[in-house]
Amino acid sequence: MENPAHLRLNEGTPASVLSRIADLHSTDILILLAIILVLTVISFLGLKKWNEKKPEEERKSDFVLFLVALHVGFFGTVLFFVYRVVIIGLEYLSKG
Repeated sequence: MENPAHLRLNEGTPASVLSRIADLHSTDILILLAIILVLTVISFLGLKKWNEKKPEEERKSDFVLFLVALHVGFFGTVLFFVYRVVIIGLEYLSKG
């Protein structure tokens, strides 16, 4: 897969440009799903373990813990992709 910073849309036929963009985005979607799933599972297990240490009346339900873990997964994914876009932009500016 090509580095997104070096992807030139004006080179090649429209079909080849579209195939390169499709490859780039399909990899991004797989990374997105993997990060969401991994961070959600890790944070859910951590929250569940932490919740078991609390007294009975202060414990949260598993559904609430899952929703919090899902938010953590999405937040981590957003941070990853923002970081990635910033790095690609900095590489592009340094070569320009």
